[in-house]
Amino acid sequence: MQAVSTSTIVTGARARELIMRALAMGVRAIGSSLGPNGRGLMSDGGSGGPLFSSSGLDIARRVTNESGAGSVALRILRDALWQVQRDLGDGTTRTACIAVGLYAEAAKYIAAGMPPALLNKAIQQVQNEFPAIVENERCDAADALEIARSAYADEAIARAVSDAFAQMPAKGAIDVQQSREPGVRFERYAGYCLDVQPEVAGASVEEQGLRFDMDAVHVLVVNEVIAEFGPLARILEQFAMHAKSLVIVARGFEGAARATLSANRAALRMHVLGLIPAEVGIDAMHVLDDLCAATGATVVSEEMGTSISNVRPSMLGRASRLVVEHGRAVFAGANGAANVIDERRALLVAQAGSTRYLALDREKLERRAARLAGDWGVLHIGAHTQWETEQRAQGARAALAALSAAASSGVVDGGGRAFSGIADSLIALRPQSVCEIRRAAIRCIAVGCRTVTAQLAANRGGGESADMQPDMPYRTTDPLSTTLAILQHGVSIAATLLTVEVLIC
Repeated sequence: MQAVSTSTIVTGARARELIMRALAMGVRAIGSSLGPNGRGLMSDGGSGGPLFSSSGLDIARRVTNESGAGSVALRILRDALWQVQRDLGDGTTRTACIAVGLYAEAAKYIAAGMPPALLNKAIQQVQNEFPAIVENERCDAADALEIARSAYADEAIARAVSDAFAQMPAKGAIDVQQSREPGVRFERYAGYCLDVQPEVAGASVEEQGLRFDMDAVHVLVVNEVIAEFGPLARILEQFAMHAKSLVIVARGFEGAARATLSANRAALRMHVLGLIPAEVGIDAMHVLDDLCAATGATVVSEEMGTSISNVRPSMLGRASRLVVEHGRAVFAGANGAANVIDERRALLVAQAGSTRYLALDREKLERRAARLAGDWGVLHIGAHTQWETEQRAQGARAALAALSAAASSGVVDGGGRAFSGIADSLIALRPQSVCEIRRAAIRCIAVGCRTVTAQLAANRGGGESADMQPDMPYRTTDPLSTTLAILQHGVSIAATLLTVEVLIC
């Protein structure tokens, strides 16, 4: 006899009680990481050993179950914090504090008989006034080091990030990478960079993973997987006769083509290489077009009306030097036309601006534009343990995101003071509101804003006034645009949770 599964449906006050209990537990863990006095969370990683988390998103992931009615609220919060981290690079803990503080206050009004749908609508209407209210919190510009310190209170990281940003403030010009060596190291590069797959076509097994250098290199760009060279073999013979350097960048190399590259490389030593872009699909086509712009090459593609069989020397690009190392191919002294490069960079910047809500796509476009400029760098972050390395690298990315946001939007006071000011401005609006539900909505948002400062005070040990400034040896600031986005995300999360009236166990 087959068992029939049954579900328990929880509605109304009981459902909101389950939601509030889960949120209270979650924000207790998440909020403990806020500010310079924040604490990390250690969790059982099973056979992989203990796991350390210090950001709001990581902690939310650790404390969230994947099933059960009691997990619904935390799963909604976790997924929303992932979007905040993706879009802002920081602010997940403050977002969680605002969302949970607002929901807790709104739950009191609902328990007293206020309709959830009407309160939710009123909260959403108040959001229209956020830009002007946050703008009133704008303060005098801070220097780059202060902004970086406010985002991540590690002096070495903050100084390295601010120094790197001062050298190259263009978005996407600086990559943050984890290093096996403890410390912080910044490397600046000149030339167009293409991320490539680890395997170099034509190189022997012993050579894979080594550094490759080529001078006065010719560049053939093929937007196809090459199975055989056919008539192109004659061009390869010409390079062999004159000992010239040739790099072929294609979607892939198979069969006879790979064997030909290996044979030519064995005879010519360093003069012939085959590289495959790390990107796949349409992204690979885009970076190949970037490479053509940078080097002056003409892409070989059946779709564009060209093929391997009719390649001419004039279709090859040029670069004074090529270095392939650690999954990067750097073309120095690339021979692309300046006007072509400028036009393509302008197109990429415009596309990045239009992808406001697609952070990953925007970052890729900004990185491509920066690399086309031929000036970019890598910030290598390392520590003695893996979790510390991850934490420091994450902090460096947050500091870099803060500097970029501050450069475009300005700053507000940090340490929760801006959110306290926003709460004060909201409360000042209440007497002007004749609608009771609107007054309730304003108070709920104000309470959510004050939760940030209260949590900072609690993390300092408790007992301090909620609006007490943090005990920091330097001025703390936050980007204005980030502060506005955190407020909008936090309120949006709470408003979504207010609509949940039924849970199924």
